[in-house]
Amino acid sequence: MKKKLFIFDFDGTLMDAYQAIWETLLYTLNKLGYPPVDFETAKRAVGHGDKNYIPRFFRPEDVEQASKIYREYHLKSLDGRVKLLPGAKELLKKLKEDGRLVAIASNRPFESGDLIIKKLGIKEYLDTAIFGDQVNNQKPDPEMVLKLLDLFQVEKEKAVFIGDMDIDVYTGKKAGVDTIVVPTGSSTIEELKKANPSMLCNSLFDVLELVNKNLI
Repeated sequence: MKKKLFIFDFDGTLMDAYQAIWETLLYTLNKLGYPPVDFETAKRAVGHGDKNYIPRFFRPEDVEQASKIYREYHLKSLDGRVKLLPGAKELLKKLKEDGRLVAIASNRPFESGDLIIKKLGIKEYLDTAIFGDQVNNQKPDPEMVLKLLDLFQVEKEKAVFIGDMDIDVYTGKKAGVDTIVVPTGSSTIEELKKANPSMLCNSLFDVLELVNKNLI
């Protein structure tokens, strides 16, 4: 069935901000006297929102202070360290030209998420975006997806959720929509396959091809 609403995760799906995230984490760790962590460790922990990200690396008594330091520094770290993933702009442009509805559902806080959208110059392709601090329950809870379905009055069968993590698959399934994943983010291919998405594509260019052929 041709989909009317395309809902995208953000980090690791449409864009890459892992370098900025890692540098922000290193800065925060250093500020509070913690040892550094390697890039892959920092990357693998992304996707569950900073409310869950910070506690992975800091003692409970330091989480509040670490969160404040992290959020403030991260906004500065984004300059020159965030980029669209291959195929993202082409896919978003095609969906817009086709008159499809396009939304972002991300566990990121609104402040940094909205800033990245502006920096990447993709606001014109989006109908809306929902971030982690704008809902009561973050992914893998289906609240974001259900809100978007309600906002646009789209039936579940006519929506698709596209992400890079197993939690994106679980989110889509709980919301009752088809799921497509690309192995460009925090989850391994094995983890993605185990989550059993509707479809696993190698890149957003593969998703674009499906759109061009009217297969989704």
